[in-house]
Amino acid sequence: MLKDGERVDELFRESMKIIQSKAVFSFSVDALLLANFTRFLKRDRSIIDLCSGNGIIPLLLSHRTGLPIEGVELQPELVDMAERSIVMNGKESQVRVSQGDIRNIREMYEHSSFDVITVNPPYFTNNQPLKNKGPHSIARHEIHIDLKGVIGAARFLVKNKGRLYMVHRAERSMEVVNELFNAGFRVRRLQYVYNDVSAGTALFVLVEAIFNSQAYADVLPPLYIYDTQGNYTDEMMAVYYG
Repeated sequence: MLKDGERVDELFRESMKIIQSKAVFSFSVDALLLANFTRFLKRDRSIIDLCSGNGIIPLLLSHRTGLPIEGVELQPELVDMAERSIVMNGKESQVRVSQGDIRNIREMYEHSSFDVITVNPPYFTNNQPLKNKGPHSIARHEIHIDLKGVIGAARFLVKNKGRLYMVHRAERSMEVVNELFNAGFRVRRLQYVYNDVSAGTALFVLVEAIFNSQAYADVLPPLYIYDTQGNYTDEMMAVYYG
């Protein structure tokens, strides 16, 4: 099942496995944080993950809900990895990751068809230099789609009062909030993630936004990845191990 350069990593809390490749794609802590931040309601019936990579977020979410989960990923080699991981974990009846360009999302799905949308989008603008032109750069840089385009795709897909969950670089958090507001979303929850308690600036921002809502935002306490001794905090231990 594995191809050259691939390995199988453990998802400890979920008791699952995932195929990774250092040369092609490996998920980072931001994917774990986003999946943990995502909430489900009794009325939810449908979930989609955009920019799915190797399928990490759909797999993580499948541990917490029995609802069907769709994923969309641009790069065929990552879709192939995701599909094999789905089979490895026996999730074929619940999880599906399809190859597609979310700039063409209207050709792939019906309007207003998902209650929950998750996305870990490319973080870096095209003004920032590319380290290479391979799969990593496509996943990390806005080569094929920018933040506005990602949110526009989510707006097309989301049901009335549906929710979008996003992780992004903290330094772009005001841009994220502004683009969400312009697309008809209201931020409901927001949490900044820091490397440790001594860090002066945040690494990531986690955002829950509701479409067509007048809700006010809850700004949650900071989440720290490491403690002062360089060990995972209790919050991060729970994300990794439950």
